[in-house]
Amino acid sequence: MHEFILEAWELCPKAQATPLKSDEELDSSNYWIHCDRGSSEFELWMVNQGIEESVRASLLAEDTRPRFQQLDENSFILILRGVNLNKGKDPDDMLTIRLLYSSNRVITCNQQRSRAIDTVVTELRQGRGPKSIESLVIAIISQLNAKIDSLLDPIEQFVDAQDSDSFSNEQITEIGLQHRKLLRLNRFLKPQIYALSALSKNKVVGFEGLEVDLFNQLDVLQRIVDSIDFYIAQIEVINNRIALLSSETMNRNTYLLSIIAGIFLPLGFLTGLFGINIGGMPGIDNSHGFYWFCGMLTGICIFEIYIFKRLKFL
Repeated sequence: MHEFILEAWELCPKAQATPLKSDEELDSSNYWIHCDRGSSEFELWMVNQGIEESVRASLLAEDTRPRFQQLDENSFILILRGVNLNKGKDPDDMLTIRLLYSSNRVITCNQQRSRAIDTVVTELRQGRGPKSIESLVIAIISQLNAKIDSLLDPIEQFVDAQDSDSFSNEQITEIGLQHRKLLRLNRFLKPQIYALSALSKNKVVGFEGLEVDLFNQLDVLQRIVDSIDFYIAQIEVINNRIALLSSETMNRNTYLLSIIAGIFLPLGFLTGLFGINIGGMPGIDNSHGFYWFCGMLTGICIFEIYIFKRLKFL
């Protein structure tokens, strides 16, 4: 078997799926191979298989958006995105699954390990997987949706927990991270809705009995995107509350500083006035003048506080 082929299975509606062991078995019909997109041998193999250049370019492109392209009534290209659950990766750094369907085979490829593909392979090994290449396409879509859906559960719990009148710096940072994560998910999942919608609406031969399954997966993805939109809106409300609380705190501090300045303004004026060293200053010859002056300042301060409270400034 070619080194670029990571998984190879023959699917039969009337029997259990069997793994393919040699290149010669790829001449059989109804098989699925999952390939390493980064291998140069993979591109050469597609050339030898007679796959058109435009199709090869779509499967090997570095950066793609989710889309559906029907080649003829028996074949299409489907490019999907899934969350990246690999160790050390951010889930919202979404990986790409490229899929080429024809009447006798399905070719998928990507560069990073996909947990959705792993789950489909595990089910095939346990005899519970899809029985046809058409149901395999549905199974891959279903697993991609399931992995995305599982990522939203902790985000929902986090957003629901932000019901507070005070936020720490750590909370504000985490809210920003979750917001960016949701925005990045939305960036690719909304186009993915259009791709699945096009697949469900186009009459591809072989999918006649799977319209309900396709619409179900489209509905699941629509629900996921609606949930993401709702969480984004909730976070925007939380950010508005944080901004309002910060503004109230700043206004309160500014107000208090203004009150303090108002209290000490006349006191500062008097101390400045009595600090001049010229003749005629009252109390210069009085040994208790300093204490009388401090008492007068204290009295003025108490009187100002009383006036501010009476005017409800304090």
